Amino acid sequence: MTAGELGSPGRMHQRSSGCALGGCYKVLSVVLLLAQGALLDLYLIAGTDLYWCSWIATDLVVVVGWAIFYSKNSRGQRACQGSLNPSGYGQVKQHKRGQFAYSHLAWLIYAIAFTPKVALILCTPILDQIETGVPFGATGFRLTVSLSVPLLWTLVRSLSVDPRGWLHQRATGYFLASCLDLLDSYALLELMLGEKLLFTPFLRYPLLVVYFVALASPVLWLSELDSGVPAGCCRLFLRLIFGSLVDGPLLAIRCFFMLGPAGQPVTVFMLKNILFLVCRWLEVLELCCLLRAPGPDHTDRPPGQFSHCVSENDMGPHAYVNTLAVTSQN
Repeated sequence: MTAGELGSPGRMHQRSSGCALGGCYKVLSVVLLLAQGALLDLYLIAGTDLYWCSWIATDLVVVVGWAIFYSKNSRGQRACQGSLNPSGYGQVKQHKRGQFAYSHLAWLIYAIAFTPKVALILCTPILDQIETGVPFGATGFRLTVSLSVPLLWTLVRSLSVDPRGWLHQRATGYFLASCLDLLDSYALLELMLGEKLLFTPFLRYPLLVVYFVALASPVLWLSELDSGVPAGCCRLFLRLIFGSLVDGPLLAIRCFFMLGPAGQPVTVFMLKNILFLVCRWLEVLELCCLLRAPGPDHTDRPPGQFSHCVSENDMGPHAYVNTLAVTSQN
């Protein structure tokens, strides 16, 4: 066995430390998932004794689903070594799923289980009963709802193998955009819960819909990260629709409170809504212009991938690539 097959000790140590950190983030995400589900169940059971078994069963289904997701993701990350090639040099590696494999399904399961609980509490008098009959009252409910942001962060960090990689940078950018959308909608929910502004049913229910759309929007970019290819027209159009469904109504509600009797001042979130809407539309227009313009096919490949193939004649006796032969092909 050669030194090239064994690998460098530094790389092995880096890989083991990355796996340990990923395991810690996975455990933390499951703890946050259990904590949020248990607290919401507590509020629902305190407000009404109906269907309490179904809420607990829902939490168990979500936790089992996330456990299966982490198991499949870890299995897909392992390099499946094949048999030796006919020349006897090197090994053939089978295809494996990406770092974010099945992550969009995990977040979709969470969003489906989280939405009816929060909607039931906010749309019924349960919130008033929580204020008087549960420790920490409505403040605890606000903190429980806000756990969605650190849960999404731990999910992304648990799947990022290399924090310096291009895939991690894209995931971080997507997470920050979703985090701002959630905080923006949550800020209006805070005003509604605190009864600082008069929210009519005409404004209350669209605000709840916008919040749940923002909560489910990470499914799109997690699916894009799972595929490992740049976003095409369909995905970009879906992102535009979801972004417009979040930023558009939020901007309209804030403009209503600014121009209405409340007289709210211009906020940073209002500027954020305008900026995000303009950037998303410009991104779509730029893609349309690039698709119409004829030119060479420049695919956006991740760094580190070569466009040429290495033949068996370019391999040395210890499975090393003859760099002179490779460069001469270019």
